[in-house]
Formats: sequence, structure tokens, C-alpha cells
Amino acid sequence: MTTAAESRVPPRLTVLGWELLKLGAVAFGGLGSTLALLQRRLGDERGWLDQAVISEGLAFTRALPGSTGIQLVAYLSHRLCGWQGTLVGTLAYIAPATLLMILAAAFAIALPDHPAVDRAITGLQIGVVGLLAASMWRLVRSEAKDRARLVVLLVCTVLGFFVNAVLVVVLAGTVGIFLTKKEGRA
Repeated sequence: MTTAAESRVPPRLTVLGWELLKLGAVAFGGLGSTLALLQRRLGDERGWLDQAVISEGLAFTRALPGSTGIQLVAYLSHRLCGWQGTLVGTLAYIAPATLLMILAAAFAIALPDHPAVDRAITGLQIGVVGLLAASMWRLVRSEAKDRARLVVLLVCTVLGFFVNAVLVVVLAGTVGIFLTKKEGRA
């Protein structure tokens, strides 16, 4: 599926790498912040990708083991620049976090347990939850376009608290097949 955003000239590898290096330097907090940053920078500001491509990538990568954020970056980089984009984009995106982890490990003994550090971490966690909520709201607005999809979304949200995520994804996919068949006949 090619979107309007993808029909434009793809970015040069160096430009894609630079953008993802910058995003990797500020994408703290996991998937929520990564989604918000990718959508804003690669979608809204650069116009390289639209929300549908990001949602599609999220659907594919969410079911895989490992870091969904990094997998999503690899997927989107591939959509933009092929396998070279996957390699350049992923390495650029993880480089800042890798460097920070190496530095943190090197200085772990020197880092004292201090109440101010605990409070700062709590503040960061709250900020990440806010970013995640904003990203999820964007996805809801773009994907739950009718009552049936909204019901599936709400049911899966509730089930997600009680049932294994793989089962929720399989259930949603199965319901999606039937919704698509129903729409195809209409």
C-alpha cells in the first residue's frame, strides 16, 4: 500500500539517519514517546509518512518480541529507503541510547541513591505516560472511524488488563476480518 506521503521523493539516507539520530537522542520512555516523536517529525513536519503507515507498522511490530519502538523505526525506515534505510535508520536511532547506557554503566558505581534522583525519575515517568496517552489518542482518532471499530478498541483495551496480549491481538484481527468482509459486501 503506497500512501500520498510515500509517493513523494524519499529522503536521502543521510537525512533519514540524521533525523533518527536526533529522535533517538530524545526518545526516552519507550513506545509512547517514540510514537509521538515519529509522528510529529517524520509525519507532520517532514511529510514523509502518514498516520496510516505508522499505525500499520505499529500493528506489525507490536506482536513481535523485543523493543517495539526500535522495530517500528526499522519498519518505517524500510518503507522510506529500503533495506539501506532500515540499516541506517535503526543504527542512527539506537546510537544515542547505546552511548548513554555505556556511560551509565561506566558511572553506575558513582551514582548515589538520592531523593532528588527518585523525584526526577517519577517526573519523567509521568511525562512519558502523558506522551503515551497523547499518542494513543491520535491512533484512536485515526483508526476507530466507526462504532464497530470503537467497540473493538474498547473491548481490547479492557481485555488487555486481564488477557495475554497475543490473544487480544488475535481476537482483534479475527474481528477485523469479519468487519472487512461485512464492509466489502455493503
